[in-house]
Amino acid sequence: MCGFSGRFHAQRLPDDPEWGGRADALLFHRGPDGGGAYADERCQLVHRRLALIDLSPTGHQPMANHDGSVVLMFNGEIYNHPALRAELQSRGYQFRGRSDTEVIVHLYEEYGQGMLERLRGMFALAIYDRPRRRILIARDRFGIKPLYYASLEDQFVFASEMKAILALRDFRPTLDRQASYDYLGLGYVPEPATGFNEIRALRPGTSLAVSADGERLETFHRVVARADPARTLDEAVDAAGRALAAAVKQQVVADVPVAALLSGGLDSSLVVAAQCRTGDDPPATFTVAFPDAAYDESGAAETVARHCRTHHAVIDAAGKAMEPEEVLCLFEHFDQPFADTSLIPMYWVAQAIRDRGFSCVLSGDGGDEAFGGYARFWRANRLATLMRLPGWVQTAAASAGDRLSPHTRDWGRQLAKAVRIAQHGREDSSRLIAGLSNFLSEDQKGELMRPQAAAGLATVFHHFDGYDPAAAGTLEELSRRMTENLFAVGLPGDMLRKVDMMSMRASVEIRVPMLDEDVVTVGLGLPHRLKTDGRRGKLVLRELAARWLPRSVAAQPKHGFDIPLDRLLTPRFHAMLADLLLGPDSRTGSFMDVSLVRHWLDLLKRAAGGHVSGAIGRDGLYQRVVIVLALESWMRRHRLSW
Repeated sequence: MCGFSGRFHAQRLPDDPEWGGRADALLFHRGPDGGGAYADERCQLVHRRLALIDLSPTGHQPMANHDGSVVLMFNGEIYNHPALRAELQSRGYQFRGRSDTEVIVHLYEEYGQGMLERLRGMFALAIYDRPRRRILIARDRFGIKPLYYASLEDQFVFASEMKAILALRDFRPTLDRQASYDYLGLGYVPEPATGFNEIRALRPGTSLAVSADGERLETFHRVVARADPARTLDEAVDAAGRALAAAVKQQVVADVPVAALLSGGLDSSLVVAAQCRTGDDPPATFTVAFPDAAYDESGAAETVARHCRTHHAVIDAAGKAMEPEEVLCLFEHFDQPFADTSLIPMYWVAQAIRDRGFSCVLSGDGGDEAFGGYARFWRANRLATLMRLPGWVQTAAASAGDRLSPHTRDWGRQLAKAVRIAQHGREDSSRLIAGLSNFLSEDQKGELMRPQAAAGLATVFHHFDGYDPAAAGTLEELSRRMTENLFAVGLPGDMLRKVDMMSMRASVEIRVPMLDEDVVTVGLGLPHRLKTDGRRGKLVLRELAARWLPRSVAAQPKHGFDIPLDRLLTPRFHAMLADLLLGPDSRTGSFMDVSLVRHWLDLLKRAAGGHVSGAIGRDGLYQRVVIVLALESWMRRHRLSW
């Protein structure tokens, strides 16, 4: 709903008279409905407002309590704010307006920092406690809303987007080599790193208090998966249905119309079905149609729209020009290297929603993590079997996969990859879980990087929690670790980062009912057998869809919000790739194997619209190119060197 930034020093802030105006302008897209500011000798706050609840001036931020001792800036939505308001009123607190922001102000007066555990919803917030000369920043349980900070010698600075921190006078950030090396494998920088040495992301479920006594980082929520082995499918489906219906009913509350993203996938379809079951008028729904049957789910989306009688609109990607300037602008908006290509259609659909007059929308994001929606969950069954095979059988199977790769569409390559992941899993289970998350393996990163450039850098395995592969219940333990790692690494670092940055760039707030606390709790309690049958995932949500929607929707295979990038690239785009990545002033060329990058570009040009056989699949090919492109663009923009 907003964006904010601030500076703090417990004694006295350094003078930077133009920073507030720069920060306000850089965050304008997050809050075009109004701006606000606060300043004293120790603290400066800047806020941009996207008005969704209490559109009147009583919702204006920064917001202070009655005597001005507490000043709050807040981004997000607190869905249990009516109950919290009633509780505070019973304790004598008086309210000037109807906003959830004002509830947080008084909740802090009553409970102090302990109030964070009572908030349900998505939020990033900053509270300036004037009497204590303290600033407190905090982020919601799952990292739905972003928050970045830098502890510099002369001040503490924080913001919803790093561009406001980078706007500080005389601030010259430097490249974090380890974070950038991790990025090459994952396609995003895992938090709390950002790509800059000086700037950190506040982790989900975490608060940071800064005062004259120093900094105090505390965790108020951890995601822990605890499977209930006695749970039945019917019980789980009933619980998931109740939780999702309640979550959607809370999240459609706004003083503006609330639309819905309808990709055609299982999660977004269930959210739309729940929204239609609230009894309100059917919502407006939006989907993207791609000019490639392997990526297009618009037909399934229209089936759901007809069933739920929504007001449906289709954004046709066939008419979208993938011009290099537009794509580079989207990459640069992230302020750090980010290579998830679904950011492009995410922005297209957000912009189309805004153009049609909507500023608030529900999405189905977040269901895969808790309910076992990713392919790694059903592949885990096969990996557990492969791990039990004798070593000589594993070696023979991997060699067979390598030999078959040039002659099969994808099967040989996937077999070889699966066997090698299983082999590593017997030695170090964190390598197995990392192998299911990486676009590029550590060996492939080694082929791309010049040896001296990677010297002293750790593997990406340190981001992934392992377990004892020899212990009983290996499959259940693997499933639990994958779930917790998705919430700790991929969800805040990739999916939620993409959704927030691209939707807010179009001045649209996306709400995610699948990440409601009660919905997530149902998913975290599922045993592996209720996540997957070894062929497909999200068994609980599929059964719920069979109850609420046409059977064809429940049977839909898993699709990501992927984009057929090779089909959409223009000749100008290919020329730009060659110029940026192969030219004499290429920054990545100073530490990467340029001949390998040139080979990828040649393959991409020849493979437009077709299949790439061999060691690199179609998606893998353009993902490699985009990983290097996003890093090159970021380094150039911020004048960074390896």
